[in-house]
Amino acid sequence: MHTKYLRFLSFGAIVIVFVIVIYQFTKTNEFGSSNEENPNDKAESFFRTQSDGFSVDPFYLESAKSIFSPDGQFLRFDEIIAKAKSGDLNLISELWNLRRQCPEGSTREQCHEYIKAFIQNEYSGEDAKKLLNLLTNYLKYEEAMVQLDPSSKSFTNTERYEQIKQLRRKYFSKEDADLIFGLEEATADFSFNRKNFLEETKNLKAEERIRLYEEYRKKSFGAYYNAVVSREPQYDKFETEMDLRQNELTKLSGAERESKEREVRTRYFGKDGNERMEKVLREMKEEEEKISKLEIEEKNLLKNNPNLSNAEKEKKLMELRIKTFGNKELAEEYSRRLEYENSLKNSGN
Repeated sequence: MHTKYLRFLSFGAIVIVFVIVIYQFTKTNEFGSSNEENPNDKAESFFRTQSDGFSVDPFYLESAKSIFSPDGQFLRFDEIIAKAKSGDLNLISELWNLRRQCPEGSTREQCHEYIKAFIQNEYSGEDAKKLLNLLTNYLKYEEAMVQLDPSSKSFTNTERYEQIKQLRRKYFSKEDADLIFGLEEATADFSFNRKNFLEETKNLKAEERIRLYEEYRKKSFGAYYNAVVSREPQYDKFETEMDLRQNELTKLSGAERESKEREVRTRYFGKDGNERMEKVLREMKEEEEKISKLEIEEKNLLKNNPNLSNAEKEKKLMELRIKTFGNKELAEEYSRRLEYENSLKNSGN
C-alpha cells in the first residue's frame, strides 16, 4: 500500500494526538522552568477577572513590546482574515508561534497575557477586539478539550473527530469556526471519505478516475483548494496519480507497466529525475531478491540443523547474512531490522 494512502488513513490518529497535546499543555500549565523570583508570578491574570477577555494588564502591554519583534512584518487585520479564509494562514499555528516567544518560566496564563498585549499593541479598535475574541474563545475551547478522552476505544476516529467538531461549535460561531478550523475539518472530511471514493471509482479508466478525483478534491476543499494544491509536494502528486492508476496498471504486462510508470515519473520529475528513481527502484528490487533468497537459505539451514545450540545457530545465520550483503555491518543492520520487525509483530502492532 502506498504511503500517501497511509497518510490519509492516519489523519484520525493525528487528530487524537492533537487532543493529547492540548491535554498536556493545559495540564502542565507552564511553558518553561519555574522562577519564583520572576515578578510576573505576582501579576494579576485578567483572563480570570475579565469575562470579555479584552482588558489587558498595563504591565504586559509594556513588556510585550520587547518580547515580540517591534520591526516584525506583521499582517494587517484584513490580510489575516483573507489568508485564514483561503487556507494560506493557520491561526492555531500562529498562536503557537507566539507562545514559543513567551519568556522562559512564564505560566500558561502569563503567556496568554503577553499575547493579548501583543494584539492590543499591534492592532486597534474592532480589529483588536475581533482577534482577542477569537483568542479568548479558543483558550476556553482548549481547556474543554481536556475533558475529552482521547484514549477511548468505544469510538471510531470519525466519531471522535465529530465530537471535537461539536465541542468547537459550543465556543465559536460557524463563521469563526470556519476561520480557525475550516481547512483542518475539510482535510479530515476528505480523508475519512477518500476510501469510499476509491472504492466507488475502482473500475473506471485511470484518466477518468484521475479527473473525478480532482473534482472530488475541489468539492471537498472548496475555498481552500488553491492553497492545498500550491503546498502539495510534487512527489505527493505523483504518488496520488500512481494510486489512482494502480488497478489499471495491474492489468498490464510487465513491459507495458514499466513503460507507463516511466511516462508518469518523467512527467512529474523530468528525464533526469526518472533515471534517478529508476536507479533506486533497481537497487530496491535487488535488495528484495537478496532478502528472499536469504530467507530461503536460513529456513533450510535451521531445518537441516535442528540440533544447533543458540550460539551456533546465530553464528551460522550471521555467516549467511554476511555472504548475502557483502560485509558484517550490513549483515548486523539487517539483523537489527529483522529483530525490530519481529518485536512489532509479537506486540500485536
